[in-house]
Amino acid sequence: MIFRNTFFLLALCLIALPSEGQFHFHGTFRLKNHELHKTLDGFSNLENLKGASWGLAIRNLKDGAMLVEKSANENFIPASNMKLLTSLNAFQNLGEKYTFKTRVFTDGQIEQGILNGNLLIEGNGDPSIATDGRDKLKSAFFTRLGESLKKQGIQSVKGEIKSIKSENPYQGIRKDWTWSDIGNYYGAGIFPLNINENQFHTYIDANREGTPAKVRRRDSLAGNIDLSEIDLETGSAGSPDLAYYYWVPGTNKIRLEGSVPQENESQRIKGSLQDPETVFIQAMKKELEKAGIQVLGENITGNGKLLLTSLESPPLSSIAAEVNLNSNNLMTEALAFALCKKGDRCLENGWTHLERFAKLTECPPGYYLADGSGLSLSNRISPAGLSNSLVWAMKQEWKDAFLGTLPFAGISGTMKNFCKGATGKIQAKSGTLTRTLCYSGYAETAHGKVAFSLMVNNYHGAYKEMKEQVGKLLESFTRIH
Repeated sequence: MIFRNTFFLLALCLIALPSEGQFHFHGTFRLKNHELHKTLDGFSNLENLKGASWGLAIRNLKDGAMLVEKSANENFIPASNMKLLTSLNAFQNLGEKYTFKTRVFTDGQIEQGILNGNLLIEGNGDPSIATDGRDKLKSAFFTRLGESLKKQGIQSVKGEIKSIKSENPYQGIRKDWTWSDIGNYYGAGIFPLNINENQFHTYIDANREGTPAKVRRRDSLAGNIDLSEIDLETGSAGSPDLAYYYWVPGTNKIRLEGSVPQENESQRIKGSLQDPETVFIQAMKKELEKAGIQVLGENITGNGKLLLTSLESPPLSSIAAEVNLNSNNLMTEALAFALCKKGDRCLENGWTHLERFAKLTECPPGYYLADGSGLSLSNRISPAGLSNSLVWAMKQEWKDAFLGTLPFAGISGTMKNFCKGATGKIQAKSGTLTRTLCYSGYAETAHGKVAFSLMVNNYHGAYKEMKEQVGKLLESFTRIH
């Protein structure tokens, strides 16, 4: 009789639950999480998701067991969730203390404070080098360079500043990045020599709605850029910034078009440098002269190659924090290039090292890794694969350093103003492209800590509306028990 009554009550519970349908809850997890099932059911029926594709994987962090999934083995465009794979790979194969090294040589001799030769710069892709006011990671590269040269008695350089061609396979801009991206700051390519994240700034005045916005000034880094084509309208106050730069292939010309919101103060629009090496050398000359070292720029043919100094970047742990906290594309691509070894297919659409890493963390087949940052629309990875990588990461000795790079919901980075109903309980990386919205990371729950990956592709409607719904779903993860 007791058995029959227990069976009857269990049957009633099952009837009360909505049908599992497209979701798969493992074991008794569904019985314990009726609220989560209702939230997922409501999410899947959103008008914004009609015609869209999306997947979800939630895993127990202790043993990696799948708790709930939806299309978890299908491969989606991950957007900036790709940065998780790149940074995990870097921690594993480069180490949290890895640094980029920029070496400075001379082909001359130092005599009575004069360097009778040229300064030769050998870049290694350091993404942190910046001038005053733009030094996010407090690298102080040019200050350290000036101090080092002065200690060696150099007061002036008779020759020029020249770059040494890198042996590393730098491509610069990924070949499948879109034209509408590569002219803008987030589409800046990585090169052996980088300066100020390879960005330039244009300041514009947009004071009256419905009238053309006007260029007020450009920073000094844009001196050799021809910005003669401008078609920029002033939108209403509070409207989105829809201004885009478009490089004219094979030239130094760039177009600026679109619209910006009406504002009383000057606005800054950030573009990407196509020749950062030239800008780097110009900036280096100015910075050395500020430090009291004159660069005379005479045409000298020197002999030999004497190392003057080697300057290191901040450690990988600091760079990876910028990668994941603020979704910095340039710094991510720098890590991806640093992972490339001789023989790797670094110039092709398919990163050998990242692909090996995907196999290591048992990503389901069909993944395709075209870049490190996620800007490419060719990238494909599954929620099952990415969530498994996050579980794997917590078993590594560098796990705390990696966790330190992830933003907290409601507190920091790209999550600062998001999921405030789960403040401090979610650490996750965001991923956003046109009609793509992804979040992968960790959540604190009554069940214990879980790793999750949610990927939404081809939704329709307003981004703000879709993001709000995604936020509600993520917050529900913290109520798992």
